[in-house]
Amino acid sequence: MAILDFRMPAAGFDQPLELWLACHDRVRRMTSLLERLREHIAHMGADDAARVTATTIRRYFTEAAPRHHQDEEIDLFPLLRQRLPATAPDRAAAVASALQRLEADHVSLGRIWERVLPTLEAIERGEPAVLDDDDVRAFAAGYRAHCEVEDTVVAEALRLCLTSADLDALGQAMAERRGVDWTHLHSSRRAGEPSS
Repeated sequence: MAILDFRMPAAGFDQPLELWLACHDRVRRMTSLLERLREHIAHMGADDAARVTATTIRRYFTEAAPRHHQDEEIDLFPLLRQRLPATAPDRAAAVASALQRLEADHVSLGRIWERVLPTLEAIERGEPAVLDDDDVRAFAAGYRAHCEVEDTVVAEALRLCLTSADLDALGQAMAERRGVDWTHLHSSRRAGEPSS
């Protein structure tokens, strides 16, 4: 079976905000897949398709999603809190409130994930299992609402206040978090730039 690679494509680390937003599309796809898996299991049980799907969802939310949250909590959100008051003081309070909510979402969604994970692991093993309707609904709806705030309020604020040096540092941090050699990427990009 092919190994799924949830690292971000190396060519995109020079556009960290676009890469970050693209992760939200993957989150939405994975939560929709979880909802479809719940329905599938109810009718077909833990067949081959269910096992493969459960593995895909588990790997995404245990490997890629935590790195995405780290991008936010370690790099994006602190930088936004630092830059926004000077750049867009009229938005600072609203954005600060949104960031607190998003960080709280990481905790609450993590708790739901801890309840969903053992069932997915049972499905992967082909064991009879039932995904809890309430947990699946709360997880999918919670992530969709979470991504919506990030796609609008946070993305707009980031675009307002981040400098090219900030974006370069974010791209480096995101690449390193995923085990990608930033030095090689950065030097390749620089080599292709026109000299002044």
